Amino acid sequence: MIKLIATDCDETLLSTDKTIHPRNLKAIKKSQEMGIIVSIATGRGPYQLFDILDQIDNVKENRFSILCNGGIIMDNITKKVVEASPIDYKKAVEVSDYCNEKNVHFEIYTDKHCYVFPNGNEVKGSYDKNIYKFVKKAKDIKNLDKEIIVKVIIKNSDLNYLMSLEEDVARICNWDVAISYSSDTFMEINRKNVNKAKALEKLCDHYGFSMENVLTIGDNYNDKEMLEEAGFSAAVQNAHLLLKDVSKYTTKATNDQGAVGEAIEKFVFNQN
Repeated sequence: MIKLIATDCDETLLSTDKTIHPRNLKAIKKSQEMGIIVSIATGRGPYQLFDILDQIDNVKENRFSILCNGGIIMDNITKKVVEASPIDYKKAVEVSDYCNEKNVHFEIYTDKHCYVFPNGNEVKGSYDKNIYKFVKKAKDIKNLDKEIIVKVIIKNSDLNYLMSLEEDVARICNWDVAISYSSDTFMEINRKNVNKAKALEKLCDHYGFSMENVLTIGDNYNDKEMLEEAGFSAAVQNAHLLLKDVSKYTTKATNDQGAVGEAIEKFVFNQN
């Protein structure tokens, strides 16, 4: 029996225009009315999730979100970090220096800020200056060693190029690193053994049931472990082939067509 639904955000819960499809909202609302726990499991940082939690009416007592690919578990009401698996400060700086040499876009995610190193690359969009800090060198960031560094990312539109950097990054971190990919644009770097599935296991322990009672929904490589280990899993239609291979079900709908709603309808509403 499903007791918890964990869904990824980008390219899964969110449509391409970053809105939430009405089918998804309706299914999530009905699930919550049935007493089922809904949790977001995303690569995003805490400050990139608040509006989404409001939209799905998930700012409630005893509800948590999995952020930075499992690097953080956050209380949805207080917005406080209740669990963290930080990256060593010195290693984050070394990876930053490496990216400066390669002239690739690099970001450091902490519990408080996202530090952006464009390294000469074009940056589009608007950014909240209280959260996003544009910098040149990690060593110059005041009090960075006092913040919880939970994820670093390297950004490039050429996925093959990103993958070619993987061995160098792993070596810099003394192989004590977990590397995944998302949106065909980001290399996501966490501490070793950090992933969404590990964080979900901690939530299950908190609530008093097992991963067999969890439905996971995702689309990309950083969702792989949670799709493999949950009792119920769905890859959205636009997911990578690997995710479709490890999931128990592939939706007919894409993220633009309410794929999360379809998965919930199939596994939750029809589970009897």
